[in-house]
Amino acid sequence: MRWLFPTILLIALGFVLHHLLLPLAWGAVLVIATRPLLEKLVSRGFSNGAAVAVLTLALIAAFGLPLAVIATSLSHEIGQLSVYLQQLNKTGLPAPEWLEHMPVVHTQAVEWWNANLAQQGSVMKLLGEVKGDSVAHITGTLGGFGAALLANAFYILLALLTFVIGQLSASTVMAHIDVVGHRHLPNVYPTVRRLVPLSIRGTALGLCSVAALEGVVLGTAYAIAGAPMPVMLGVLTGYLALVPGGAPLSFLSVSALLLAKGQTAGAVGLAIWGTFELFMVDKFIRPRIIGASVELPFLAVLFGLLGGVSTFGVIGLFVGPLLMALLFEYLRMEKAAAAGALAARPGKTSASVSPRSSKHRPKSSR
Repeated sequence: MRWLFPTILLIALGFVLHHLLLPLAWGAVLVIATRPLLEKLVSRGFSNGAAVAVLTLALIAAFGLPLAVIATSLSHEIGQLSVYLQQLNKTGLPAPEWLEHMPVVHTQAVEWWNANLAQQGSVMKLLGEVKGDSVAHITGTLGGFGAALLANAFYILLALLTFVIGQLSASTVMAHIDVVGHRHLPNVYPTVRRLVPLSIRGTALGLCSVAALEGVVLGTAYAIAGAPMPVMLGVLTGYLALVPGGAPLSFLSVSALLLAKGQTAGAVGLAIWGTFELFMVDKFIRPRIIGASVELPFLAVLFGLLGGVSTFGVIGLFVGPLLMALLFEYLRMEKAAAAGALAARPGKTSASVSPRSSKHRPKSSR
């Protein structure tokens, strides 16, 4: 009966807070991932409050300011894109030269382009055919984007608030959790308490290091391919690489830009290199970095990452590897328990010798 009340309470809280579980989870992840940094700051003379303030400002500077700059740039680019689309709608967009050099389907491609994009008014007509009335669609999309941006800003604020309060109250919170865990799960809780921070910090290290690597590598590729502003595009790619699907969106967009400018070789080369680099990073480098912290095999980390993202979204990058780490630690504990039970059986120790083996043992010389 002692499980009845906490179970009902957890179910009720989950029902009430299910819309806010994501910012709470991100706040907890940030607390666990940055706890060693806070302890280093405290050991160097900072008070607990000052260390939390420094970490909060560092998080805002590392993620908030670049996102604000990117959002401002995007709003400017969206305005330019709207003017550009209106001009194209008045004049039409002639077929590019590279379209005529396409193998096999060049005739059909040129005919489709001339029929749908080269004539006056064809651009908005094509947009209207794809998504109904083009003006209403664009207006509704921008309105939905603004509402989504405000909602995400509110969730980010809640996550930062959870991070600040969680860091300030981490010792008290962990003391209560330790009491409950040791009382109700005495055999399992010590393993969970050890693996959770290791798994989350390993995943955070893997995400940040791999994102920085992709930003540098793909930024260099942008410069080689002849893309404009390769440094800014490389920084943007590094930030987008923190989110699943961000890196391929970046280099494919740059490839499309180069293709539209007529730089076919650079566009194709960038797309091929980006695909190869992304395959190597996501399938080999990232899983090895994350798996090294919790002693997980490569395949377990890979399936944990993919399964976690497909089930829980971005937060699944932390949930999937954690569940895999708990599974493999349980298997190791069961194996050790089985080996200990086998060794404890009478007559089964390695020192015992069967009568048959002692019968054929050579006699020692006297």
